[in-house]
Amino acid sequence: MKSTITRILLLAIAAVGISISFVACSQEGAEGKQEESVFEVKQEKKVYGKIQHVDVGEAIDPTMAKAGLDVFDTKCSACHKYDERYVGPALGQVAKKRTPEYIMNMILDTEVMIENDDTVKCLMQEFLMRMPNQSVDEKDARNILEHLREKAK
Repeated sequence: MKSTITRILLLAIAAVGISISFVACSQEGAEGKQEESVFEVKQEKKVYGKIQHVDVGEAIDPTMAKAGLDVFDTKCSACHKYDERYVGPALGQVAKKRTPEYIMNMILDTEVMIENDDTVKCLMQEFLMRMPNQSVDEKDARNILEHLREKAK
């Protein structure tokens, strides 16, 4: 009986915490602006991290995308799935929702993004887990970006 009450209490606390994070991370202001989910497409105003610009063409580079898949499987798939929430957010459509610079800086400069980017702060509140630094170099990060662009098509 005590165990059941404890479980119910923990679930209630978790539900309240998630609700608070959604409210805290919404863009609704005093003027009654429409709420915007942290998962909706946004153009980031400021670029945090060392990558300030990424040249990507319309066409996907299949060689880079394949290399990115290999790195993704090794470094990212333990926490991320493409079409479902897991330890971290689903990444199948992230290339449609975030800029290339945002994606690469999240991979390369995770701590800088966590400390400075409001969207990442909101995701931290929701997922309750810091993305670990996977020691990915810039070339591999660019390949992961290309793979995620391919997945988003």
